[in-house]
Amino acid sequence: MCKMQMTSRERVERIINFQVPDRIAFNFWMDRRRMAELDAKYGADFRINHYDADVVESFVLVEYPHGRYESANGTSWLAEPLFTSYDQVCDIVLPDPNSSDIYSLLKEDLAKYKSKAVVCDFPNVLSVLESMRPQAELYMDMFTYPDELKKLCNKLSDFMAAVAENVCKLDITALYVMDDCACNKGLLISPATLREFILPHWKKVIDAAHTYNKPVFFHSDGNLEEIWDIFACELNVRMLNPLQPNLQDVSVFKRKYHGQTGIYGGIETGILHIMSPDHIREHVRNLFEKAGKGGGLIMSTHDIDYSITNEQLDTFVSAIKSCVY
Repeated sequence: MCKMQMTSRERVERIINFQVPDRIAFNFWMDRRRMAELDAKYGADFRINHYDADVVESFVLVEYPHGRYESANGTSWLAEPLFTSYDQVCDIVLPDPNSSDIYSLLKEDLAKYKSKAVVCDFPNVLSVLESMRPQAELYMDMFTYPDELKKLCNKLSDFMAAVAENVCKLDITALYVMDDCACNKGLLISPATLREFILPHWKKVIDAAHTYNKPVFFHSDGNLEEIWDIFACELNVRMLNPLQPNLQDVSVFKRKYHGQTGIYGGIETGILHIMSPDHIREHVRNLFEKAGKGGGLIMSTHDIDYSITNEQLDTFVSAIKSCVY
């Protein structure tokens, strides 16, 4: 048993290096309306200041050109694309990657939360492209306008790599690359198409982080089992999120990649809000027993449902903190 009390940063650094910490580290995300309610109830940054979450996800302040969005009931969607023809792409102007404004929030969080593990959330090309053009059209573009799309992807990822390099000069714990490339049934595009159009741009940013010896976390919703090897063996991703347990077997992932790629997630957010307190405790304990041995597990969620109660959330966090080594 590890009896030494650790700071959050020490705890996370041990976990992502596949060493045993004092207890499991955690973070969580929720429906943004519910987060706003809890910020009002407990104060700003309630996950950190009230629940003592170990991971702080900060951001770079990049305002990418995007289409017009509409919002309702906590969800936003692209209502009007940024461009309808690739003839218009040359008009897209990206900001200066060396502008100090881009890094102001990240630097503020690093100064504020010195004992926490601060990771920088970093959307990649798919995320940005889908804010410019509808997803279905974007995927068709891979076949109808492949050269034009590749040119735009290179423009974006060159900028992203420059920003990532500046980020990784700072004292972050990890760079957290994000691109949704799967749904519940599997990948949104074939592995071959992913390799041709998207993988080089992930790699460009991830290589920038590795140049500065920064570990990389990666987020994609959905069933990623078909490309686990790409994340672990080709991209050298340190932690994969969220690895939804209703879609993928965390025990298999743990057995196959322990010591190489760990789990930043593993919580079944789709039903957390309808679980009894005992069921929540059982769920957390089962994940700990399946994937916690020898480090490599940070319990996290994607978005917990709006209807989760304070009691359920309190039980969830308390159950995680009870997972000691």
